[in-house]
Amino acid sequence: VLEGVTLTVPAGSRTAVVTSDPAEAHAVAHLLTRFVEPTAGEVRVDGKNLRWVTYESVRAQTALVMDHAPTFADTVANNIGCGDPSFSLPQIIEAAKAAHAHQFVQKLPYGYETLIGDGGAVLTPGQRFRVALARAVLRDPSLLVIEEPEGPLDADSWVLIDDTLARLQPGRTIVFLARRPATVKGADRVYVVQG
Repeated sequence: VLEGVTLTVPAGSRTAVVTSDPAEAHAVAHLLTRFVEPTAGEVRVDGKNLRWVTYESVRAQTALVMDHAPTFADTVANNIGCGDPSFSLPQIIEAAKAAHAHQFVQKLPYGYETLIGDGGAVLTPGQRFRVALARAVLRDPSLLVIEEPEGPLDADSWVLIDDTLARLQPGRTIVFLARRPATVKGADRVYVVQG
């Protein structure tokens, strides 16, 4: 999918990757998070080839928030914490607050114990994206890869998402698979990948 692509993303920067083909954007995201391995060339983080770093090490330092992030058929709390018992409910609530999900979660029939996903409460696309952001916030990654939602989100959701990302930025590297001009304009670097 990618051939002859070279990107340099400085630590602590906001980088936008713009493509016309979603497969190209997904390839960049999956290479950075080591969900796929390059067939040629290499991906380096802090000068080290990711091929020689353990999956656990990479995944502990990265978070991937995709447009169609999964919503598991489980409680809101388990969706944010991915069922990891090392995260307490207060930590999950703080992550939800940071992602502006706490307010709508409190209005659900059972709050954080409300079932969502298949057979559960139906969330709007903006709410689902904020749950996915809360999942990423909870892990406190050094590298955050975010695919902006393609579908229509209400203006309020964009304001809340932008506020979350602005507060997440300090001390963190963020790579956007950008779709909005505002994201491209606010980036430190912009890469356009074509063909």
